[in-house]
Amino acid sequence: MSKVLSEIYSFLDDLDSKIPKVVYKFQPHSEFEKLKDPKSVQFIYWSEIIQRYHITSSSTILRLKKWYEAMISAYKGESYYGFCCAIRGLVESCSDSFYSLGKITYPVAENFKHIKEALEQKTDTIVFAEELENELIHYIYGRKLSAAERRNNPESHNAMQVRQYLDSMKSADLDQLYAELCQISHPSMLSNVPFMYSQGEDNLVIHNQNIDKQLIEDLLKRHRKTIYDASMLAIVPALCSFKMINSLDLEFFSSLRLDESIFDTLNESDIWKDLELKMANKAFKSDS
Repeated sequence: MSKVLSEIYSFLDDLDSKIPKVVYKFQPHSEFEKLKDPKSVQFIYWSEIIQRYHITSSSTILRLKKWYEAMISAYKGESYYGFCCAIRGLVESCSDSFYSLGKITYPVAENFKHIKEALEQKTDTIVFAEELENELIHYIYGRKLSAAERRNNPESHNAMQVRQYLDSMKSADLDQLYAELCQISHPSMLSNVPFMYSQGEDNLVIHNQNIDKQLIEDLLKRHRKTIYDASMLAIVPALCSFKMINSLDLEFFSSLRLDESIFDTLNESDIWKDLELKMANKAFKSDS
């Protein structure tokens, strides 16, 4: 497989070994509603937001690593169908993470000063971020709900169409790749290519040649950069999320900290530079 994609997998594998595997604890809503002290309300609320934020970032990396492993396995096994299905899953995974982290990361940065004060129990100011909370819940619990489930679950649990996540990435190249992958994983003319070809206008040939490796290499040649770009659109926001949690520098979240060496790739990141400016802003933004 290409060197650049192999390097991404190596990075993901290293990152996986450094992501803490922890138990996240949340207070029952009935208990939260009993809280009267503003400091306690804000401490519980924002500690649970940050834990869900960490889950979102961690699962982004771990899920992406799994899709890379599936892609590598299919590549080594010269399975064209398997390879295309793995890339399709990878693209969908990246778009889901990009969509959610994009809606989560900037609000966290904009509220960073208040979040830190709330977690240090140094403020009586009540700040809730319902939209941020719903996006985190949507990422973690979103799925295709049955009619019965729709009646018993909030809308944030209902997954959107894949197209909506893909559109958030605004990439014509990614749309082209995804359309091709769908035609291979769904019954279509392209799904017959590994064993059938046309010979002139009036003839079709079924053959027994194994051309899977050739098809895989052709797809990689045409779409390698797009696969890389999609991967980075998930990885960079996740790294920014980890770095922001590290920046809280609180003993309460010591179990969530990652080694600072993993953030070297953010040194020249315009996204991280922009987030740092927003984190330094003393104002806070709230939904209520």
